[in-house]
Amino acid sequence: MKKLFPVALLTAALSTTLSGWTHTPLNEMPDLTQFQERVLDSEDLRSFYYDQPLDIVDVHLHPGSYDKLGPKGKEFVKNVFPVNLPDALKIPLLRLFSSFQLNPYGAFIGIKNECRKASANHCILFATYAPETWGIEPNEDVLGYLDDSRNEFNGNTFFYGLASLSVADWENNEATSLQNLRAALLHPKMVGVKLAFAHTLTPFDAREYYSIYEVAEDLNKPIYHHVGTSPLRKVSDFEEDEIEFVLRTFDPTYLEDAIKSFPRVKFIMGHAGNDANQEGYDKVDEVFDLAEKYPNVYIEISALGSQRSDPDGSKMLAILDRAKESEIIDRIIYGSDGPGSPGNTSSYKDRVIESLKLAEYTFDEAQQVMGGNARAVFGL
Repeated sequence: MKKLFPVALLTAALSTTLSGWTHTPLNEMPDLTQFQERVLDSEDLRSFYYDQPLDIVDVHLHPGSYDKLGPKGKEFVKNVFPVNLPDALKIPLLRLFSSFQLNPYGAFIGIKNECRKASANHCILFATYAPETWGIEPNEDVLGYLDDSRNEFNGNTFFYGLASLSVADWENNEATSLQNLRAALLHPKMVGVKLAFAHTLTPFDAREYYSIYEVAEDLNKPIYHHVGTSPLRKVSDFEEDEIEFVLRTFDPTYLEDAIKSFPRVKFIMGHAGNDANQEGYDKVDEVFDLAEKYPNVYIEISALGSQRSDPDGSKMLAILDRAKESEIIDRIIYGSDGPGSPGNTSSYKDRVIESLKLAEYTFDEAQQVMGGNARAVFGL
């Protein structure tokens, strides 16, 4: 690989390609030594919390490829490419490196390799149906990863999945989309549903989509909602008279009726309502208000604690402190929102563990956050 490209170009390409699939694009070039390291399943990699090994479950990983991105996603990735190259050169590089990094079994910087470096014992892959933004990673492809013979570590399943569905032309396609979702959820390694209404501009409070929750309730599967803004859906991109509608697609207060209506369904608030664009639309308080009010609400803490989003760690610390004060530590779930840059899955885990220590969590409390709660919610 290093024989084919100058180091500076390879570094730039990796940085851009990898940043395109995380909610927190990178400001730094990755360490290329990470690209040369491949983790063997026989290697015993652990993370410790005050000298005790943690059982880590990362519930938020995105497989895919450059070609599966939607038009906004592709444009975003090309625009942040730090080397002044024509698309004819940029796009092949993006395709090349995404074939490594976004492949669960890709060499060196594939998702499994990066998760193993982070000492995770299990990881959850997301299906995605957001054709205009992050694109489509269909249930069928995720099921292929789950059924792959390489989906194993220490004699156990390594990857599980969250299924999703298309909400396009819902009036005509509802039955077909729900049938596809149900079929995917019947697979024993599909453990929940992933929805990204902020990406599809689907209102949380639109009751016609409640049939999704009916399927989840029937099959006893939790619902993961992307909550908070997305870098591909900035509020400032919309006209003033559109903002009220846009808020309904990411503000968790609009989920309250669904949460009340389906008390047996576990609702996971992704990113804890973080404002990815720092536009003044932070919804962390609203997420906690719901979790404190309803026992079927859980909070996932991916992306928001990154170096870019939370450089001094104060944001993550505040969330962990509030969870302790509210006595809902048993409903905080760890995720990285990877793959990100080589080594980023591991560094995010380290930042969260450091925040847990600063928040004075006991080992048992830290273990709940880093893996125990996910095991309970998803039945791993």
